[in-house]
Amino acid sequence: MKYIFSVGLLLVSIGLYAQCKGFAKSCKKELSKSFMPTGQSANKEIAPGEKYQYITTFYDGQSYRVNACSDSILGDLQLTIRNTRRQLFYDNNGNGSKTFDFKVGSTQQLIITLKAPENNNGSEDVKGCVAALIGICLLY
Repeated sequence: MKYIFSVGLLLVSIGLYAQCKGFAKSCKKELSKSFMPTGQSANKEIAPGEKYQYITTFYDGQSYRVNACSDSILGDLQLTIRNTRRQLFYDNNGNGSKTFDFKVGSTQQLIITLKAPENNNGSEDVKGCVAALIGICLLY
């Protein structure tokens, strides 16, 4: 019985991961033609009020676009970008802005955080996919 439960849980987990993976691909079109995905993008399923954080490397002299997207059920994400000393580089304050363009002066790791707003409709079973897509500028 434990074996059947374990296999079932594994299959459900894989299905949810695949759902969010496909979700990130659908957000790629929002990068625009002048930005090429870097492969440093990430996605995850979260609930209202939760956040997803990851660290990625940005290279000297390159221009980047970070595009945050989420399932509409989650609402407007708060996108923040900090350096590894936790100094704030960018915060959209949950104002609906989904993209941030910037150029780094030196190679560095930055922390990308996506936070879903608190749930105001009373349903606790709500979850949705979030993704942060990183693109590098193709125009020189």
